Amino acid sequence: MKKILYFITIALVFVVGCSKPQPQPKFKPTVASLQEYETPKWFNDAKFGIWVCWNAYTVPAVGDWYARNMYIEGHPHYKYHLENFGHPSEFGYKDIIQKWDGEEFNAEELVDLFVEVGAKYIVGMANHHDNFDLWNSKHHSWNSLNYGPKRDIMGEFQKAVRKYENQGIRWGVTSHVERASCWFQTNKGTDENGKYAGIPYDGNNKKYEELYLPPDPNGDVKPTQPSNAPDYWKKNWLARCKDLFDNYDPDFFYVDGGVPFPGDDKGETGLEMISYLYNQSMDRHNGENQSVMCIKDWYKKAPKGEWGYYWDGIATLNLERARLPQIRKKPWQTDTSIGDWTYVKNGKYRSTKEIIHELIDIVSKNGNMLLNVSPMANGKLDNKAFGLLNEIGAWMKINGESIYGTKPWLTSGVGDYRIVKKGNDLLYLSILNVPESNKISIPYIAPQNGKSLEITSISILGNEHKKVKWKSDGNGLHIQLPEKIEFKHALVIKIKAEHFENYDETPILKLFDRKEELTQWWKNQTITKTNSGYTTVTCDAKNNSWAIKTDNSLVEIKDGNEIDLGIKAQDVGANASGIVYVDLNGSVFIHTNHHLQWVDFPTGIKRITHKSKDGKIWLKLPGLKAKRCDITQTGTVWVTDQNGIINYYDDLLWKPLDKKAEDIACGGDWISPVAAISNGQLERFDGTHWTNLGGYDLKALDISIENEVLVTLNKKGNVTLFDKMGSIEIDKNEAYMDVSCGSKKGTPMVLIGIK
Repeated sequence: MKKILYFITIALVFVVGCSKPQPQPKFKPTVASLQEYETPKWFNDAKFGIWVCWNAYTVPAVGDWYARNMYIEGHPHYKYHLENFGHPSEFGYKDIIQKWDGEEFNAEELVDLFVEVGAKYIVGMANHHDNFDLWNSKHHSWNSLNYGPKRDIMGEFQKAVRKYENQGIRWGVTSHVERASCWFQTNKGTDENGKYAGIPYDGNNKKYEELYLPPDPNGDVKPTQPSNAPDYWKKNWLARCKDLFDNYDPDFFYVDGGVPFPGDDKGETGLEMISYLYNQSMDRHNGENQSVMCIKDWYKKAPKGEWGYYWDGIATLNLERARLPQIRKKPWQTDTSIGDWTYVKNGKYRSTKEIIHELIDIVSKNGNMLLNVSPMANGKLDNKAFGLLNEIGAWMKINGESIYGTKPWLTSGVGDYRIVKKGNDLLYLSILNVPESNKISIPYIAPQNGKSLEITSISILGNEHKKVKWKSDGNGLHIQLPEKIEFKHALVIKIKAEHFENYDETPILKLFDRKEELTQWWKNQTITKTNSGYTTVTCDAKNNSWAIKTDNSLVEIKDGNEIDLGIKAQDVGANASGIVYVDLNGSVFIHTNHHLQWVDFPTGIKRITHKSKDGKIWLKLPGLKAKRCDITQTGTVWVTDQNGIINYYDDLLWKPLDKKAEDIACGGDWISPVAAISNGQLERFDGTHWTNLGGYDLKALDISIENEVLVTLNKKGNVTLFDKMGSIEIDKNEAYMDVSCGSKKGTPMVLIGIK
C-alpha cells in the first residue's frame, strides 16, 4: 500500500509539474483594467531612442504619403509619378514596391551606429499607411519577404538590437497601418481630365486587392482612422499586430494616433491589442510587463475618436513633434525626426544644436525623445544624416550622464537653463546658450535662510580639469565659468551637494507666477488696433484680417482698407486653413485656403456654395444653426449652436459636446487646443473633459498661434491672459470690443477691436 501511495504521489507531482497552469492575464481589454499600467522603469531611464522609418516610398523620395498622393490628380506627387514612372492606371504603387530592393541595407551596421550615438532603444517601422508589411507577416502576403527587398526587415533589426540586450538596449516597433482602409482608398479613383480621364487606377484591379484593399463600404477616403472600419479590416489589423508581438517580442509599440477604432467599435479592438501586448510581455518576463505602449492624445482634434481614442493611464502619452510646457509626473515621449519623416532627395535636416536642445528640454520635464532617421532607398543613410548622428553621439558621450536615468527636479528651469536630478545629491544644470560674461546666476537653486545646501563640488562635463568658481547664497547659485571653455551645442554643469533638501521654495514658487512671463509675451506681440465700428475681428497665420461692422457687414482688412465681401454675418473665425462665418440666419459657411485633407465636405447635390464680391467661394456646412464659430489649423470647424451647445464638424456631421458656451476659440497648432467661455469663465478642452481656468464676466477670447496663450476680454473690455500655469490682467485701463490672435509678416500678432 505504501508503495502504491508513493507511486501515486510521484505521478501527481509529475503531472502537476508538467501541466503547470498558465498565469491568468493581468490585463483585460477594458479601460479600467489597462489603467493599472505603469510605464516600465527601463523606458523612464532610457530617455533617448532612435527610430527608422523606411519603406518603398524612399524610391520616389518625395514624401512619406506618396502611396496616397500619387493617386490624387493634380497633387505634386501625382505629377512626379506621371513624369518619372507613368500613369497610375499603368504603373501603380505595387510597382514602386517592386522597384525597392534595399540592396545595401545592413541592420547590424545601422544598429551599431545608433548604439554608438547613444540610443537606449531602437525602433523599426513595421508598416505604414500603405498596407505593406516589413516582416514575415502571417496574415498579409504583401510583405517584404515576398515583394521588394525579399527580406525580413523587422527580423534583421530585432536580431541586431538583441545583440546589445545585455547592455540594456531595448527593441521596439511601430505600426501605422490602422488608417489604411480609408487612407489608401485614393487608389480606387480615376483622372477627371486629360487623356487618361475615366481610366481606372490600378487600385481598382481585384488581382491586387489584398494590397490596395476593397472599396470602403461607407465611401470613406479620409486620411484619419476610418469612420467605421469594416469588420474584416479590424480583424486583419489585430491579427497582424498579434503576429508582430508573438514573433518579434517588442519592448515598445506605437500606433500613429489614438486607440483604434472609432465608430461602432468604440476602441474595443485597440484595447484588445494593448492588453495582448502587455500580457505577452508578462508571460515572457516572469509576470512583469516590460512593454511600453505609446498613444497620441489626438482626441483634442476630434473627441469622438476620429483620430483614435485616448484614455489617460492605459498607455504612455506620445506627442508628435511637440513638447509639454512643464513637468509631467508620468513619463511621456516626443517622437520627432531629423528632417522629413522619410528620406527626401535634397531634403533639409535640422541642426544638431536644435535636436540636442529639444532633448534636454524634454528630459527636464520627465519625457523621452524618439528621433527618426530614414535611410535612402538602398538602405544607407546619406552623408548629412550620418554626420548629424555622429555630432549627436559626440555630445552624448560627454554629457549622456545628464540625460540617462535622471529625474525632474522641482522645476525644469526657464530661459536658457534646464535642470534635472540624479539621486538626492546630484543636479545637472544644462546651459543652452552661454552668456558672453561667462557668469551664471540661478536664483531657484538657493538655500533656506540660515541653512546651507552644502555643495561639495561643481564641475563642467567634458571640462572636469578646469576649476569652476562659484558661490551659494540666499540669492541663488552664482557660477563663473572658466576662460576659453569649449562650448558646443549645450554646456552641462554637474553640481554635488549633501543637503539639496534645504532649498528655498520661494524663488521656485515665483517661477509659477505668470506676471513677468505673460507680460513679456504681450510685449512681444505686434498689437494691431482696428478702427472703431467693428463688433468682431479675426486674423490668421497668413497676415490676413477680417471684421464685422456694426451693420453686420463682413469685410476683409488690407493695409488698413476695407474690402466689402457682400456678406452679412454675426460671427467670423480664421486660421491658416481658412475662414468660417455664421450668417444672420445661423448658417455656417467656410472658405478654405487650400485642400484640407483631414476634413470631408459635402459633394454633389449636397454641395451648396456662393461667391463673395472678391471672388472667394464659400461652402455651406448644413445641418445646424450657429451663433459663434472658429476653425482649427487643420480645418475642423467649431461652433456654438443657437442653444449655446458646442459642436464640431467631422465626417460630414455636426457632433455636439456636453457643454454650453458664449464663445469658442481654436488654437493655431496642428493639434489645436480649443477653449470656450462658459458662464463668464474660461474653460479649456482637453478632449475628454473641460478644465475651468477661472476669470470673471468674460465675453470673448482667442488662442495665440504660438505658446497656446489664451487672450480674453471681460464685459468691460479689459484683457486677461491665461496659459497652462496661470493668468494676469493686462491693459486694465483699456476697453476693447473683440480680440484675435494670428501673425503679421511672420511675427505673432494680436488684433484688437476698439470701441
